[in-house]
Amino acid sequence: MLIGLTVFALAAALLWAALGFPTASSSRLDIIKVALTIVAGVGGVVALVVAYRKQRVSESAETREHLKLLNERFGAACNQIGNEAPTVRLAGVYALASLADEWPQQRQTCIDVLCAYLRIPYEPDLTSEWFHDAESEVRLSITSVIAQHLRDGAPVSWQGHDFDLVRAVLRSADFSGIRMPSGKFFLSLARFSGGWISFDGMTVSGGEVWFGGATFDGARVTFDNSQFTGGRVKFEGAEFNAGEVSFRGARFAGGEVDLSEAVVRVMPVFDEGEKPGLKLPAT
Repeated sequence: MLIGLTVFALAAALLWAALGFPTASSSRLDIIKVALTIVAGVGGVVALVVAYRKQRVSESAETREHLKLLNERFGAACNQIGNEAPTVRLAGVYALASLADEWPQQRQTCIDVLCAYLRIPYEPDLTSEWFHDAESEVRLSITSVIAQHLRDGAPVSWQGHDFDLVRAVLRSADFSGIRMPSGKFFLSLARFSGGWISFDGMTVSGGEVWFGGATFDGARVTFDNSQFTGGRVKFEGAEFNAGEVSFRGARFAGGEVDLSEAVVRVMPVFDEGEKPGLKLPAT
C-alpha cells in the first residue's frame, strides 16, 4: 500500500507539473485518473513478477522432487541387480533399463551399470547342452536389453552411447540388427567360450567397435550380412583359437574391419571376392 501511495503521489505530481500546474477541477480529476491508471499498471507488473517467481519456485521444487525420485529408483535398481536371487537381479536389469529410457541426462550412467555387471568375473556352466543357468539368464537379459535399444525403431534409442564390455564373458547373445552410427562398443579382452553370439545384420556407419585381445574359444560368432560403411571394427591382438567366426554376406564399403594383428588359428569365414576396407592377417 505504501509503495502504491508513493507511486500515485509521484505520478500525480509529475503530471500536474507537466501540465503547468492547472487549477481547474476537471484537469485535477484527469490527473488523478491517469495517476491511478499508472498505479494499476505498476501493480499489475508487480503481481506478474510475484506470480512468475512463485511459479519458478514451484517448478524448482517439483524438479528437485523428481530428481530425488529418479535417484531413489536408481539406488533401488542397483540394489536389485546386486541381489543374490537371480529373479531379483532380473527385475533390477529391467528397472535400470526403464530408468535409462526416462532419464536421458543419466542414461549413460545406467548403461554403464548394466555393462559393469557383464564385466564381473563369471565362469559359465558348460556341462549343459544349452549352457543354461540362472546367471546366464541374467546376462542374456542384459545383452538383449542393450540390443533392443540399438536397433532402428526402438521406442527409446541408445544409439550413440558408449558400451564398455571389456573383459566380459559372453556365451549367448543376440546383437543382430544393431546399428552403430556413432559411439563406442568395447569388447576388448572379452571371452567367447561357447554358445552363439550373433552380430548378424549389424550396421557400423560410424563410431568404433573393438575386439582387441578378445578370445574366441569354441563359440560361434557371426557377422553375417553385416554392413561396414563407416567407422572401424578392430581385432587387434584377438585370438581365433576354435569355434567359428563368420562374415558371410558382409559388405565392406567405406568402413574398416582390421584383423591384420589378430592371432588366427581358425580362419574367419568370408565370401569370395574383393573385400574393400577389410585388412586380413599376413599369410
